Amino acid sequence: MQAAQQQPFPTMERSYVGVRVNSALNSYRNEQLANLSPVEVIHKLYGVAIQAIKKNDQQLANRAINELIAGLNFEHQEIALSLYRLYQYSKHCLRQGKPADAMEVLEELRSAWVEAFKL
Repeated sequence: MQAAQQQPFPTMERSYVGVRVNSALNSYRNEQLANLSPVEVIHKLYGVAIQAIKKNDQQLANRAINELIAGLNFEHQEIALSLYRLYQYSKHCLRQGKPADAMEVLEELRSAWVEAFKL
């Protein structure tokens, strides 16, 4: 009978607190991202893509690579086209079940990015 005296809907209360905490965390993360420079955003996208590949999350890896593609500046056609081809190759590797190949390309690009911008 004591079980009947417990608070009604205890999971609802915990769930609501969890939603508030998640909302606060999302707001904090969004603010952090909004304050990043374009160079830092690209570095972060490389990290997201690489971590997604390590976690076998092909969808997230593709989304991160698509964002990298969207950020290309084709006014500098030679560089942008070369990067575009590498990003497309990485996506192709993911589709073909060769995540290690995609990760190798992205890790090398991230290393070059870090070196070029001294991150």
